[in-house]
Amino acid sequence: MENKTALITGGSGYLGSHLSKALKKAGWNVVIFDLRVPMHRYYDNLYIGDIIDADCVSEVLGHYKIDTVFHLAGRIEVGESMKHPTTFWNVNVGGTANLLYHMKYYGIDKIIFSSTAAVYLPDKIPLDEEQIQCSNSVYGNTKRACEQMILDSGIHYGIFRYFNLAGADPAGEMGEMHDPETHLIPNILKNLNTFEIYGNDYNTKDGTCVRDYVHVSDVADAHVKAAMEVRKESFVLNLGLGKGYTILDIISIIESELKIKVNYTFAERRLGDPDFLVANVDLAKTKLDFKPKHDITSIVKTAYGWHKKLSENDRIKI
Repeated sequence: MENKTALITGGSGYLGSHLSKALKKAGWNVVIFDLRVPMHRYYDNLYIGDIIDADCVSEVLGHYKIDTVFHLAGRIEVGESMKHPTTFWNVNVGGTANLLYHMKYYGIDKIIFSSTAAVYLPDKIPLDEEQIQCSNSVYGNTKRACEQMILDSGIHYGIFRYFNLAGADPAGEMGEMHDPETHLIPNILKNLNTFEIYGNDYNTKDGTCVRDYVHVSDVADAHVKAAMEVRKESFVLNLGLGKGYTILDIISIIESELKIKVNYTFAERRLGDPDFLVANVDLAKTKLDFKPKHDITSIVKTAYGWHKKLSENDRIKI
């Protein structure tokens, strides 16, 4: 049987790279749509273009026989979204509307979408998919709007609300390289002597915010499974470990597991950051048999292995 073809918007990025590898391993043809050339080899075709450019989106969807679109492209920086709201609405919402319009035009009827835990009203209990949604940040608002567009589109969908993606490919082929880097663990590793914690007055056990971290490879594997399940039934699922860690917990784990010292100071809180965000992943376990292979120790160790490799290549000094 002919291999199915996946289009990954944002396939050159952090999750997109790991997803490309997982899809190729599962026998898919992979087409990447991105603004930049990938640093990995796990794709069959590459289209350099912008998700908000209607001509680009039409050309790539019309040229290839796409079975499933994995829509990862978008802006993700919570703090930046509060400073530049219209940019985030243009890219995240405008880009998704553009993509859905052309998917309908070309008869492509399956989409797996990257959403976020930032859509939820935060609570101290693990958040399930029925939890109240609210306006926490511009970034979260744009993702809520995209989710609603997808629900309204009539296209079969799998929507994943990620908690905190972290870690790196265990084989060391890829990892986090955001510019700017806003994720906690790579920022700690890049700034071991000058790390700043944004806020120490959260309503948590040690004053720093609590987050649920999930390994990027586990999330990529869930996407591959989702592409088969979405043929049967659309769904919205959380992806996380189901356990929360404060920033100071993460620093303690890094110090104990990696035998390195983290020197940190406290800075002002960032706009849009809630106290607690922890996932209830029971539905993902039931729907996709989601069983993460990587715990928080593995997340930290694989992230460190990737950043050591970058440092040795004189890309990032840690």
